[in-house]
This record gives sequence, structure tokens and C-alpha cells, in this order.
Amino acid sequence: MPSDTSFLAYGCSEWRKSSQIASNLYEDGVKLWSKDNLQHIEQQLLQSMDLEYFTVRLIDGTEACIKNPMFAERRPIWRPRVTYREYWRLVTSQPDGPSETYRCSYLVHWENVCAKRFQGIIENADTVFEENRHTWSQSASCRLLRSRLEEVFSVRKVAKIICFGLGDMCRGPPEWYRRQTGSSGQELEAEFIRPSTIQHSVALTMADMCSANNIQLLAQDPGYTEEAKEMLKGKGFSIVGPFGAGGFAEIEDDSVIFSAFVEAPLKQIIADLARPALIITTDRTTFNDAGKPWADPESPRTKKMWDEYERCDFPVSPEDAELLKSVRNLYMYVRKVSQVTSE
Repeated sequence: MPSDTSFLAYGCSEWRKSSQIASNLYEDGVKLWSKDNLQHIEQQLLQSMDLEYFTVRLIDGTEACIKNPMFAERRPIWRPRVTYREYWRLVTSQPDGPSETYRCSYLVHWENVCAKRFQGIIENADTVFEENRHTWSQSASCRLLRSRLEEVFSVRKVAKIICFGLGDMCRGPPEWYRRQTGSSGQELEAEFIRPSTIQHSVALTMADMCSANNIQLLAQDPGYTEEAKEMLKGKGFSIVGPFGAGGFAEIEDDSVIFSAFVEAPLKQIIADLARPALIITTDRTTFNDAGKPWADPESPRTKKMWDEYERCDFPVSPEDAELLKSVRNLYMYVRKVSQVTSE
């Protein structure tokens, strides 16, 4: 080869280099998330009006400083929350941001809250909640769930139930929902918040079954209104991770995880942090019809984690199909007794 030959850098992009590094780190066992990092970013966002910049920790051990656009703004219309870049996005999907963020497994996302504030608050939300809670508690599906949980809890220690993304139940429905349903008034509002109230009622049932153990009942959803937070506190919930990270740091082996349709890679985060006694969540799928990963996709690490679990359908009796639309596609992943007793 001639000594004066110069090589073209064609194909040698920063993204291609970064994705290979991320893959190597993952294969070497480096965790994408840690409890310390999740708590760290949550605490920063709690002080978002007073910090000029946020620090995020990359999976390679370095840090990146991100400027805070809402610094010192006392009436912000942009609210921060944590957004996640899971395994597939680290190794297959080039992000829009600067190359310094390519190996960030979490970042700060800004949501404009003007429209949500305009939707207003449902005045009789607590009444609707209690009506749906009563209907759920009297249902055949509730009895089936209790029976299944009695088996699970009899041989597994549970200290906390952690709920993710169960939805707000106080904010009024958006205009598109009104047009889509054709309903109006209190009927429309009750229909809109039914999924959230049912999901929280399921969590209360689980907590009730563990009440003798002084169980902690925790809930994380960055979409909660202040009214929803107060209502849930009155029913026994503790609100964690208002910016979408702190609740994940609560995950332990003695936890029950309940998540209907969370906009975060819950399964992958769990795989890095702990092996909960019970996980109630969606199916183990990875890519949509366009070949893009779902918000909560599988990964090589979660695939290995499931070897320690047994799966069954979340119990929905036929007569409760309409009431339980929001949970009928969920599954219960129960940690195998052999895994629990060997520790």
C-alpha cells in the first residue's frame, strides 16, 4: 500500500462509534441505570427553578452538564421530567441531540403544560373513584386476583407495592376525547378517568392484603395533578418520583411492581436494579410493526431475567371485560419459589 495513501472517514461517524462502545459496555455487564443516578436526577429536577444546569451521568462513567432553560423562571410553562434511552436506542437509533449525549441512558425532557392546565380539574373525581373502587371490589375479577395473590404472598416477602404510570384521575378530558366519544358532562368525565381509578383500586386491593405487614404503597406518574396527589395520599398512597425517576430507585427484591402502560423502559430498569417478588405489567414484546422499539421493550438482559419468573394472565372475568379494559392485556410475573428460597 502506498505510504501516501489517505483514508476516507466514510462511515466513521461519532454515532457509530458511540453505539459500539455502548454495546461493549452492556456486554461487559455495565448497568444502564443505578439507584444513585436515578435519585440524583430526581433531586436536581426538584430544584429546577434554582439550578443553572443539570448533571447527567453517562453509562461510560462520564458526566454531561445540560443547561436549564427554566432557570429562575417563577411561572414556568415548561415542566421537566426524565426521559429514558434504553438498550435499543443506545445501540440502534441515533438520537437528535448532540454527540455528548449519545451514551446517556436518561435525559431531561421538557413538556409544555399550557394545554393541560387549560383542561381544568374534574370536580367530582373522588366520588367517581370511590364508585369504581366499590364496583371493582365486588367483582369476580377482584376475587380471582385475591385468590392468586394469597398464593404469591404466602411464600414471598413483600414490603412495598410500587405503581408506575397508572394515570391521573383529576384532570379534565381533552377536546379530542370529547369528540371521539360523543359523551358530555359528568358522564364523559367519569368515562375518561375510569381506567386510572380502576388501576389504583387494584393497587389498593393488593395493599389491603398486605396490611398486617405495614406495607408501603408508592405511586409514580409525572402526569399526576396536585389534586390527584392529594386524593391518593388520602387513600394511603405515597407519591414518589414526581419527575419520573425517584420511584424506580425504590425497587427492591421485596417489592410488587404494578404498571399498566408506563412510558419508560420499566422491565429493563428492573433487570438492572432488583428481582421483585411480583411484576404486573404488559407482555414481553420488543418492536412495533415498523421495527421500532416500544417504550417498554425487552432486551437481552430482561430476556435472561424472565428465566427466574413464571407468567400468568392478569385475571379478568368475562363479565368484567368492559370495566377492566385497561388491565385485560396485563400479565403477572411471579418470581419462582426456587429463586426466593435460594437467597
